[in-house]
Amino acid sequence: MARRPGDQDEEALNALDLAGRLDLDEPVLRSADLLVHPVLTRDRQAMAELVRSVLGPLQAARGGAQLLLDTLNAYFDSGCVAAEAARRLRLSVRALTYRLERVHKLTGTNPADPVHRYTLQTAVVGARLLGWPDNEL
Repeated sequence: MARRPGDQDEEALNALDLAGRLDLDEPVLRSADLLVHPVLTRDRQAMAELVRSVLGPLQAARGGAQLLLDTLNAYFDSGCVAAEAARRLRLSVRALTYRLERVHKLTGTNPADPVHRYTLQTAVVGARLLGWPDNEL
């Protein structure tokens, strides 16, 4: 299929918008690397329901959901390596693992368990894309 003039410009703008919502700070982004995200949010209502059902219980944490959501973001962004996530958050590994246990207790999903991790990580990406918890879903 032939591309229309301006398609690449639109792809670039969409990639920049998406990178901004995901807080990506790489100097070069390829739109192909971001293709999974529009797929995840194609059904916005379903993604919002996933975020509410999986991450909603984090709102019961002292101080709200954001601290634990930031912890999950760092954990997943570091390849689920607790020591690296702790370094990124300027925490001890013990403090990080405490937070991950808190997530497990509140949500019933264990970030360290591969069976739970996919659902939890997808919900975390959805929260980033939808601006949750700042934006009501």
